[in-house]
Amino acid sequence: MNDNHPVLLSLDAELNSLRSAYSEQPNEQTRYQLVRLEQLIHQWAPGHGSVG
Repeated sequence: MNDNHPVLLSLDAELNSLRSAYSEQPNEQTRYQLVRLEQLIHQWAPGHGSVG
């Protein structure tokens, strides 16, 4: 998977946004969204560098 794939770029942007939201206001809802998106990226693009 290319790192400049449009879907992957969109997922990375959303992941960064959720990480920021979780760091500002950690709660169960933002934690769930963050973990779910990390799992989705891992399934869609295994080995992608931004998850970990």
